[in-house]
Amino acid sequence: MILAIDCAHQNCSVALTDSGKVIQELSVEMERGQAENLINMVSKIMANHSFDELDCIAVSTGPGSFTGVRIGLATANGLAMTAHKPMVGVSLLDLLAFQNPKGKIGVVLETKREDYYVQLFENGKSIGEGMVALADDLKQYTDFTFIGNGTERLSTETNLKTKYVSMPTATYIALYAEKQTPSFSNPPPLYLRPADVTVK
Repeated sequence: MILAIDCAHQNCSVALTDSGKVIQELSVEMERGQAENLINMVSKIMANHSFDELDCIAVSTGPGSFTGVRIGLATANGLAMTAHKPMVGVSLLDLLAFQNPKGKIGVVLETKREDYYVQLFENGKSIGEGMVALADDLKQYTDFTFIGNGTERLSTETNLKTKYVSMPTATYIALYAEKQTPSFSNPPPLYLRPADVTVK
């Protein structure tokens, strides 16, 4: 049984799965307030289950909202430590590519700036690392189909091929995590750029 958390983009979601079956999911669209709502959502999901039943806790590592990623990871880390459970960190870039494994795919995620979070894949395998790129930087990739929550804006800035796909929620984080190897190490956040504010 896997408990999964995702706060990296516009939805905050928590899900519980068992051997490929979805037991329950709560998903709320929010850009703020994750810290106040997430624990309550976990409590509701786990109301009829014990943390002892869990095989691991999975969490999205980004890229996405710095605040959302931090809150999701901190909550998952705290729960895993308290329940003595291993963890699986899931990159949204890898997950979207896993869900769309055929052909040349560019995963493009919204940064709320003029650029995008991007990673290229071919038949499900990554071509290079995730990066921050402008629309002009991507115009050379005419043989790729771009997916992700950045495609609406990208389609207004380029003539690249885009395909609408839903952004994954915690359910898909959990189902993907079932195929990964959990670890008792805390998964690191996937930040492709420094935070806006750093404390020295």
